[in-house]
Amino acid sequence: MPNTNYSSDVPVHNQESDLFGRWHFSERVAQVIARRSDPSSIVIGLYGKWGDGKTSVLNFIESSLESNDDVICIKFNPWRFGTEEQLLMEFFNSIAEALDSKLETREDKLKDTFMKVMKPIASVTKGTSVVSEVVESFISLPDINEFKKRTEQLLEDNKKRVLILIDDVDRLDKSEIHALFRLVKLTADFKYTSYVLAFDKHIIASSLQDRYSTADTSSGEAFLEKIIQIPLNLPLVEQETLRQFCFDGINEALKIAETNLDQEEVRRFVQAYNSAFDNYLDTPRKAKLYGNILMFSLPILKGEVNTVDLMLIEGIRVFYPELYKVIRNNKSSFTGSFSSSYPKSNELEKEQTKNLIAGALGEVESSKKNGLIDLLNDLFPKLQSVYGNMGFGADYYQIWNKEQRICSSNYFSRYFTYSVSKNDIPDLEIKEILEKLTHWDCSYDSNSLTGILKNRKPDTLITKLRSKYDDIQVQTAKNLAIALCQVSAQFTKLEGAMWNDAFTQSAMLLSDLFQVVKKDGRVAVIKQSLDAITDLEYKIEVFRWLRHEKADNPVDNSLTSEQMDEIGKFLAEQIVAVIESLDTNCIEVSFANFLWIIEKYYNSSYIESFLSNRINDRYFILRLLKDFTPTWTAMESGKSGKGDFAQEQYSSLTKYIDASVINDAINHVFADELVIPDNYPTKDDNSNDDPLVYVKQFKWLYRNELSSKGKQLDSDSDGG
Repeated sequence: MPNTNYSSDVPVHNQESDLFGRWHFSERVAQVIARRSDPSSIVIGLYGKWGDGKTSVLNFIESSLESNDDVICIKFNPWRFGTEEQLLMEFFNSIAEALDSKLETREDKLKDTFMKVMKPIASVTKGTSVVSEVVESFISLPDINEFKKRTEQLLEDNKKRVLILIDDVDRLDKSEIHALFRLVKLTADFKYTSYVLAFDKHIIASSLQDRYSTADTSSGEAFLEKIIQIPLNLPLVEQETLRQFCFDGINEALKIAETNLDQEEVRRFVQAYNSAFDNYLDTPRKAKLYGNILMFSLPILKGEVNTVDLMLIEGIRVFYPELYKVIRNNKSSFTGSFSSSYPKSNELEKEQTKNLIAGALGEVESSKKNGLIDLLNDLFPKLQSVYGNMGFGADYYQIWNKEQRICSSNYFSRYFTYSVSKNDIPDLEIKEILEKLTHWDCSYDSNSLTGILKNRKPDTLITKLRSKYDDIQVQTAKNLAIALCQVSAQFTKLEGAMWNDAFTQSAMLLSDLFQVVKKDGRVAVIKQSLDAITDLEYKIEVFRWLRHEKADNPVDNSLTSEQMDEIGKFLAEQIVAVIESLDTNCIEVSFANFLWIIEKYYNSSYIESFLSNRINDRYFILRLLKDFTPTWTAMESGKSGKGDFAQEQYSSLTKYIDASVINDAINHVFADELVIPDNYPTKDDNSNDDPLVYVKQFKWLYRNELSSKGKQLDSDSDGG
């Protein structure tokens, strides 16, 4: 990487460094001062905003006078001195030192004269807290008059003028500003001296206004007018020049980060810059600040965020700092999209978000807000629902993740912390893992996913990989599928997760990866992957997500019916081997999840035999009915629970085993424990804690079925 050369915002000194056409202005000011024949003092005010280049203009004035022996330039920075006493002493000391070094005299050095003045300062200022009193007491000392006379005589004898350049006046606090202006006012009668004071007029006038608080709101400016004899506004920089200066800094930052933008990225950035930032680029310092921030953030976050999004949010940081804070502190208001399930809640959140943004843009002119809102809509698509009627579905989340967008909740924080959370996985690390897997030998010991999962959540890994699979090549896809299956024991299934857990998301990812593999080799890769899975339920989940041909819903590049039959038979044989080797109590997979696979791809008669051999066991009956009962999930809370064993579940179960066989087993096992009501016994009928509720529901449905067929259950067979 090239050396990083941050622009230190150091003012320039010579004509060659003048990027904004201020040299000639500075030179003319210097010439006017140098050519003055009037011995009286003159005070010039150089007005400009912070960062507008006032210091550079003072440097230019000084540089243009270097060849003029008749003018002695003295630079005085008042903000370097902590007290009024130090300010006063250093002011006169600077004059004395400059004149002693430039002028020849047979008498004592001017500094020696000044040293006599310093001795009584403590006694003069002791007990004096008011700034004006300190300055006026000091100026009125007899020795100061002697110092003044000697200074004026030296300048007159040597035909010299003194130019005192005072910078950074607006950095001072209010008392220091007052002290400085009192000093200038009371020393303005020094002959052969000129002052150039550089400051932001509005800041100084406001400070002086507070000092001279009167009914007259312009008293601060009135005080300035008494001191500043020649007010000069810093020449404006043409907007095109300032824009080019800013773009030069941006290009330098991109170069240092070794980052190239494609044509679409350039178009997107420039369009956003022109609409949202250009009107607020009003000083060279802001342009430098923007470039410096990018010079810092682009290399640090390279490969971990969307480059254009980063450049734009950093622009908001520079030009709209209050808005930047609001965005940074309100992640949920700017990431993702609104759920279509909660329209009332959405409207409230939209109003809150709009108010947040409006509060941050309080001082932005109305005419300039539209471009900024356009930028916000681009960065955060969720806002298109706030300022319009555009909505975004869940499928966009994967696109935003893939593009590392700031609107993704998975990437948002990186843009503000300039780092990847310890709970997150750097994109560059994912890239490195995929490169390793391309040449992997498929052994568990060298599986690079095992290391990353030691201290990372599986959900995070799967989310990262799902956003990258579009760019994965065939060999990498094969190996990644097998690698995922080897570590799939860590993909925990969460109740109520609504497909958002690592268990289901990883199975969906495997389906995507299998699609990358060519058709003629796909079945072999799927079988190898299933073999690498240790958990039976996860094998079934992977099989469930395979894309295959459907008469009513064709899927491009999907598995054929013959291929699905081959894979289904392979899986069914594995399921049978597992359930045959385990006691019923040890089978953790829901019966409803695997019986259909055995029926379709293995042997339907096997299921009836399997169930009939176990149906007279109390635990087995309860487990079987519960497994076929659906699970509900509350959308708002995420809580889940079992519903009712209803007609749909009854029909599903009795496809595998005759209902009369189950009924007979229930009568045998539960005997006198059951009382079946006339109405269907829902769980809401105070039976939530009834362990036999599903048994009662089955019995009711069975009785209802026979009744509808015109059959009558005798009391013995009904069991109640």
